Amino acid sequence: MLNILQRLGVFDRLENAQKVCTAWRQICKDPAMWRLVYIDRYSSGKDRLRCKDMCKHAVNRSRGQLLDLTIIGFCDNNLLQYVADRTSQLRRLEIVQYYHDESEVWREAFRTLPLLEKPSLVETKLVKEDIEAAARRCPLLKTLKLNQKIFKWDGSCEYESMVVNVLNERALAIGS
Repeated sequence: MLNILQRLGVFDRLENAQKVCTAWRQICKDPAMWRLVYIDRYSSGKDRLRCKDMCKHAVNRSRGQLLDLTIIGFCDNNLLQYVADRTSQLRRLEIVQYYHDESEVWREAFRTLPLLEKPSLVETKLVKEDIEAAARRCPLLKTLKLNQKIFKWDGSCEYESMVVNVLNERALAIGS
């Protein structure tokens, strides 16, 4: 039953499945149900605030066992800090469209997510110090995928993609 219910999206699990019967409610309360969380604001049709609330609820339900988190279209400083403070086991993090540019939050997040292996950050601004912090504070980190929108003077935009080999960054950070 757990396997079947895990195939439902976060919204369906929180808003519908757990209301079907007592057995399903118990399964939906199991932290194992929340090891992988994927929330896409655009496909869900929910507003940004509702998505943030659902994400926080899913993080709480995981009771620290969250391993894989994808947030599309609604992450900001507060949510990133909330996740980092409650998910020390997180290994994979994908964020698409981050809505603030305060680097200190990223540095703190990397400090509290030591098991992070392969973050993927799309339309998310990181500076050199953030990458160095990730290299120093996440010993299992292998690559850091960045995909940023670059706006041109003519009003058009394109994406700049980069995969940072963190082993090289780690060697540079240790050497300095």
